[in-house]
Amino acid sequence: MEKSDFRPVRKSFPVNALIEGRRVLVVGGGRVGQRKIELLLDAGAQVELVCPECVAELRECSTAGRITHHPRYFEDSDVQGATLVFACTDDKHVNRHILEVAQLAKVPCCCADGNWSEGDFVTPAIIRAGEVLIAVSTSGKSCVQSRLIKDNLRKHLDSIESSDLLVLGTSHAYLGTAERAPYHLLLREREALGEMIRQVWGVHEFFILNTCNRIEIIAAISKEAGTCGILCRLMRFDQLRPDLYYLKHGFEAFSHLCKVTAGMDSQVPGEVHVVAQLKDAIDEAITRGWAGSLIRGLCDTALRVSKDIRSELGTLLEVSEIEDVALRYLDAQALPPGKAVMIGSGVVGRGVIKGLLERGYSCTWAYHANKPEAPGQVEVVQFNALPRVLPAADVVIAAVNTSLPVITASVHKNCLNPRGVQLIDIGIPRNIDPAFDACDPKIKVAGLDDLKRWFRELNGSLERAWAVCDRVLEANRDSYERMIKGLRGG
Repeated sequence: MEKSDFRPVRKSFPVNALIEGRRVLVVGGGRVGQRKIELLLDAGAQVELVCPECVAELRECSTAGRITHHPRYFEDSDVQGATLVFACTDDKHVNRHILEVAQLAKVPCCCADGNWSEGDFVTPAIIRAGEVLIAVSTSGKSCVQSRLIKDNLRKHLDSIESSDLLVLGTSHAYLGTAERAPYHLLLREREALGEMIRQVWGVHEFFILNTCNRIEIIAAISKEAGTCGILCRLMRFDQLRPDLYYLKHGFEAFSHLCKVTAGMDSQVPGEVHVVAQLKDAIDEAITRGWAGSLIRGLCDTALRVSKDIRSELGTLLEVSEIEDVALRYLDAQALPPGKAVMIGSGVVGRGVIKGLLERGYSCTWAYHANKPEAPGQVEVVQFNALPRVLPAADVVIAAVNTSLPVITASVHKNCLNPRGVQLIDIGIPRNIDPAFDACDPKIKVAGLDDLKRWFRELNGSLERAWAVCDRVLEANRDSYERMIKGLRGG
């Protein structure tokens, strides 16, 4: 016993007694005895109650045959054959006598009053939810603390029973680059947000996926926490119209995660860079204590399903020769044949020049080091002549193997056709400065990603790819449902 506390403190060893079908004696039919009996019945014990009078609830149990009630005072022989004994009368001397008789008979006894520390076992604060049983004990030091812990654990168990997967976020499909920028998170901002989310009741595990074209939180979360709006507030999405972000629950959220990891929800359907980004985000969450085996398992399943999706898609999202796509895109713009400049003298450049001539364009072919063999009607110039030839060009197509753009806003903006120009960039990396994308409405830019998306939409391959994706997802619905059932304790 601690000097500063008159309550006895006893160390104990936790066990779960297997008493189903075994005789247990309870002496005392008040509220304390009632609580013990309810727990014993939950455990399947054969309860014998000894007391002259008992509360109405216990009389009903006796009438229903759930317990055996002996309406009399305790007799020493009552302990014989009992697996456990509970002394629950309102008389500490009687309880002490029951304890001594039980210990003499080698039957473990629990006293529900000040004699508890001399008994053989105690019953801690207990929570039972289905097959889950949680016991809380402070070794007798603080019953208030035990009850507080028990009540909080009860709330947590209740939240687990309604838990599901949630995805809350926004992406390129909802907001433009400039509009989306304020919602992207630098490392310190992400850390701070994660720590706030970690404090929310009902958020069991989560991670934050922050890429160039999306910001979202993926969480295993209770229904209440997922619908109350607190995550939306923390992500600052409450500043947006509801149609500018997405909130998905359950299998819809899982399907979204699979589509993202399969590259189907990327700016260019089919790209797979997001897989590495997702793995990094999960590792970050596990390192910081935001996530554990549950999120890891969900994401491993999503990655497996996304791999199945990509396998089923086969070549469906592949694009034919890129110069052909560029020329067909140019046809779709319905521009009258005019002046075109082709930058790049490789195989792609030769194909583009051929197609432009067939369409009636007057062509200039710009090269860096290797001068191409061109038809007589094609003007051939080196890169340093671009400022001279660009002002007359209605169309500029670039396909150069270079690490830096060959046409930049800072150098060439004032060189472009003042009436307007169509820039088509089929180089990797980009040959045309991305700054042109938002430079002037008369300057229209189509990058490689734009061409790929346009082509897939044109020939219907994107629509067919989505159908394949949905079919694979539906075939894996049971995988998700098993995981969630395991989370809820089903």
